[in-house]
Amino acid sequence: MLGEIGAGRATARGWDSWQAFCGYAVLATGVLAGAVWIAGHARISPEVHFWGLSVHLASLVVGFGAVLFADSYALRWAIGRVTLSEMLRGMNRLHVPIWAGLAGLVGSGCVLEPNLASSMTRTKLVMVLLLTLNGIQAAALARRLRARGDAPLTGRLLAWGVATGVVSQVCWWTATGIGVVNAQR
Repeated sequence: MLGEIGAGRATARGWDSWQAFCGYAVLATGVLAGAVWIAGHARISPEVHFWGLSVHLASLVVGFGAVLFADSYALRWAIGRVTLSEMLRGMNRLHVPIWAGLAGLVGSGCVLEPNLASSMTRTKLVMVLLLTLNGIQAAALARRLRARGDAPLTGRLLAWGVATGVVSQVCWWTATGIGVVNAQR
């Protein structure tokens, strides 16, 4: 599974390959499609709905909170308060809560009886898919950045990092906003 992302070098572990990204992307898309199928077919009691909503909100706090904290590391690096290595170490500690929060949101979303015919709900689902794919490719970016140590970033790596952060923020805020609006209906 050795390969390249762009003009980058192949890695011994293969994590930076397009094949690995595509494999994880297909797996993640399948899991999300399964969650949507369950959400469309499950009969949910009010008690299960209540607990699903509780887990959904807790997962939002954990996942999105960790994302915001990770982005604060990037901002501190951008203004020279921490080194690249310090930023990456801080962000690395947040991968588990980010992914746990996202998994909790997807799992609990299965029992919240979403209106799958709604264009807003469909937009939210697209945001969740984009967020997931962005997270998968962000892992490859993090490995590239860690390999550099504190060497100055190339313009390409900097642009890749900025794009990753922007996509993350747009997807999290959009999905959260839609969730709030849908909860009012």
